[in-house]
Amino acid sequence: MDKKAIGSRIRAVRLRLGLSMEEFIERIDNKPGKGRSGTVNNWESGKNAPNKQRLKRIAELGGVSVEYLINGSQLSVANLKKLAEKLKKEDQLTNEEITKANEALLDAKIFGKTLFDSTNQKATVKLKKQQQIIDEHPLNPFDRDLYADFVALFNLLRLTGSEQQYISFSTLINFMFRIANGNMEYDKEDLLPNIDKLLSSFPIKKRE
Repeated sequence: MDKKAIGSRIRAVRLRLGLSMEEFIERIDNKPGKGRSGTVNNWESGKNAPNKQRLKRIAELGGVSVEYLINGSQLSVANLKKLAEKLKKEDQLTNEEITKANEALLDAKIFGKTLFDSTNQKATVKLKKQQQIIDEHPLNPFDRDLYADFVALFNLLRLTGSEQQYISFSTLINFMFRIANGNMEYDKEDLLPNIDKLLSSFPIKKRE
């Protein structure tokens, strides 16, 4: 039994219901939850897992199965696609299909949070490393001016540019970094049109 994985799914159920930890345990046990948030926190952190009775109640609250809370979604990509197509046609779903859909949605949210946390952690490490390099090799006035211009351009695009301008800029910076590191071959037929497309979209236009 992977208690951390179970905890992440329990947390997803609670957040989907919009409940605090005390409110959540109150709904589960049907008695006041004041001062009992630690129980839920221990579940969500993977320190321990709920008993069978509580797992069943959590599953009921979340519209999922106990099997899902323990092992995650068992819905294949093919079956998920079929379910999505049925929803588009506004066909009535069976109770089992509704449960499977709930489980797939919760897994998608869990994956999104995991990806966000992982990306944030990697970015923090990269920023610390670059700051260390700057500390060891201080910027001269011309370096600082160039660095300031780059950050100013980044913020201009991030805060006031169109979504497409920001995506194009981010993609190009990523490509240039990979090419400079030798992790990607330079293909001017692919890169230059994208640079031209971004520069042709200037001046910056406010996002709609």
